[in-house]
Amino acid sequence: MDSMGTMEPSNLCREFARILGATPTVINGVCTATRSRTNIHPVVLGRRAESFMFVPQAFSFENVDAEGRALCLGETVILQQEINPFISRLRENGIIVTALHNHWLFEEPRLMYIHFESIDEPLAFAEKTREALDVLTTRNIGNSRRVRGGMNNRRAEELCEEFHEILGGMSTFENGICTVMNSRTNIMARILGRRSRSFLTLPQMFVFESLTPDGRALCSGETVILQEELNPFISRLREHNIIVTAFHNHWLFENPRLMFIHWEKIDNPLNFARDVRDALEVLTTREVRLKR
Repeated sequence: MDSMGTMEPSNLCREFARILGATPTVINGVCTATRSRTNIHPVVLGRRAESFMFVPQAFSFENVDAEGRALCLGETVILQQEINPFISRLRENGIIVTALHNHWLFEEPRLMYIHFESIDEPLAFAEKTREALDVLTTRNIGNSRRVRGGMNNRRAEELCEEFHEILGGMSTFENGICTVMNSRTNIMARILGRRSRSFLTLPQMFVFESLTPDGRALCSGETVILQEELNPFISRLREHNIIVTAFHNHWLFENPRLMFIHWEKIDNPLNFARDVRDALEVLTTREVRLKR
């Protein structure tokens, strides 16, 4: 596993993000634009779940060719009633829909996630995606009232630092949410024939939120994973009584075949981090190249 490099976004990256109403960043050298659907207020395992893990929208482009076309990727959380209008709008714009599925269990409202890709000029992809996003509701879904009685914010921030030390990568702490991010850059993936180092392709993310005075929080994780690693990883998670919530593809026409796995638990964040680190040890750190 490698930590994610950061640099200043280019003007093209900034415009890409502006069109999408997102924040531009550069991760692994790839322009990445992110935002959250803050009008959706989910509850997972009985706890508020408003981190980027649960309500993400993310878009990236990379490997711009001489004609100005790039590998463009996108994903969003989506409500059940929005799915088919959104798919129709993507397909009208020639964007490839690559996956539609859950990521979590025991959530309210029911959350689905859709992933899509295209070889296109980045700004054209952004415009087409924004047009599709226009079908999504902006009204509040779920209970937006904050729950009182959480742990002292300073203690939660200290826990986040320890959580990060156990899991590595980059960390942020904001509004009581601790997020740790990394990328499996040892996987040399291609999508639609183009090399991809996007965080959307190679993610590892671990979060705790809704920490209560008893020291327990809603803890969640996801990672890209190779087919041969999947069952050993699942077994290790289950040994720690971590709830496996989904495993599936996110993309099409990729090499090697990439799967993605998601998991959750109400737990002490440091216990969760140590258990996840133990499970991650079954994943290869060798360089993984294209499969013939």
